[in-house]
Amino acid sequence: MNPTSPAAVVAFAAELTQLRLQAGLSQDELAEQLDIQAGDVELSEAGRREVDVVELFRWCQACGNSLDGFVERLERRLAVATSDRH
Repeated sequence: MNPTSPAAVVAFAAELTQLRLQAGLSQDELAEQLDIQAGDVELSEAGRREVDVVELFRWCQACGNSLDGFVERLERRLAVATSDRH
């Protein structure tokens, strides 16, 4: 799947949201930890703002997860999305 396809963007954003929710953090709390605006968290989780790898690493750390774990869950999510389309 193309990493910039709409389905990939939706999957990435959904995984960001799930990560935050599983950590029990509000958008405001996560934004404070990342030193960004809460609106940036909201836009990222909506798939309307790109997250660079450094911010993703920090996002994972703030949520008590690893970057590797995030990538594995994203790959599983994308595999399901791809198989649902066939």
